[in-house]
Amino acid sequence: MRISTSQLFQSGVSSMQRAQVDLNHTSLQMATGRRILTPSDDPSGATQSVMLQAAIGATEQHQRNVTLAQPKLEQEESQIDAADTKLQRVRELVLTGNNATYNASDRKTMASEIRQLRDDILALANTQDANGEYLFAGTRSLEKPFVENAAGRVSYVGADGVGAVRQVAVSATRDIPIGDTGQSVFMDIPEKSGLVVEGGIPPSNTGDLVVQRAEIKDYDEYALDPTASFSIQFTDNAGTMEYAVYDDADPPNAVLDDDTGLPITGTYQSDMPIEFAGRAITLTGTGTPDTGDEVIVRPAPTVSLFDTLDAIATALEAPVSDEAGRERLAEASSTALLNIDSSNGRLNEIRTSVGLRLGALDTQTDINSQRQLDLETTLSEVRDLDYAEAISRFKLQEVVLQAAQQTYVQVSRLSLFDFL
Repeated sequence: MRISTSQLFQSGVSSMQRAQVDLNHTSLQMATGRRILTPSDDPSGATQSVMLQAAIGATEQHQRNVTLAQPKLEQEESQIDAADTKLQRVRELVLTGNNATYNASDRKTMASEIRQLRDDILALANTQDANGEYLFAGTRSLEKPFVENAAGRVSYVGADGVGAVRQVAVSATRDIPIGDTGQSVFMDIPEKSGLVVEGGIPPSNTGDLVVQRAEIKDYDEYALDPTASFSIQFTDNAGTMEYAVYDDADPPNAVLDDDTGLPITGTYQSDMPIEFAGRAITLTGTGTPDTGDEVIVRPAPTVSLFDTLDAIATALEAPVSDEAGRERLAEASSTALLNIDSSNGRLNEIRTSVGLRLGALDTQTDINSQRQLDLETTLSEVRDLDYAEAISRFKLQEVVLQAAQQTYVQVSRLSLFDFL
């Protein structure tokens, strides 16, 4: 076989290039600390590395979620604890105010303190975190959750219902709520006394009625049927809007006045209470009710913490000049104490829930840290370079390159003229 001079030169150059490529590849591996620089280096290992990196990224995000959730829950816990402390003080004042040794001036002072404590709790309910988000507004966190109307009654306007609380993923299989709605913490308190009624406006109404106040005016009459429900229905009589009160029978019966034996009816006037069966409902509105409109009056399954405090403050401010007045104050105090205890129970329930969530976050932090360590260890084993092996290979490749270079030099000097 004939070997030309060009073949000898090309063979030498190719050998040097291959040796240089191998040396450069090893040098780059040593510079980056990675065994797999391109998928072609190890297709299986490259695929596994991508999966491990995705798992590490997800775990890091879960840990960031824990870092976000923890201070929010800690702040919520502190606000609930502060509200519970203030509520305990209200309880002391209610017990003190029901003592016959105190006069009207003393009771007004106590009522004033209760109203101040109520305002303090309202401020706690409208607390914002460091990012300006309201703690108890649910997913509507940029809007103040509790507002007062012109009459001073507090209502909740934050998020409520399913999906009202933001949840964060702290692992691939676990989400944790990072707050509670103000509705559940301060408004939907189980009514324990059985002496609170509520008025509701069905959605079918077309007028502008608003229930301003629902209360018990005569405890003895109310006690005759404390579980009954009633409806106040409206009819337009030649331009005059009249009301009548009915029970919840099917068909409904007109409620009769105990004194006259006649149905309880009258002409509707805004802000004037409608009284029946020991109850009193005060309605208001920008206009008037329409024919067919009604108001449903029933025992309250839940009561707002703020309504409870307003009611006992009003009862302490009322004059107590006779035995009936003292009985009304005693009834109001008993109602307030039961519902304050119910409010304390709800706050403790929420605080326990927050504490459990904080404990879960601590546990999950440890789990995430260990998982991330395991994933990174596995990724290192798959992707990272064995420096001892790489250095040995690098030295060998240097020798191969030098040999190729020296061989090329020697071959390049060969010529027939050297032997003539």
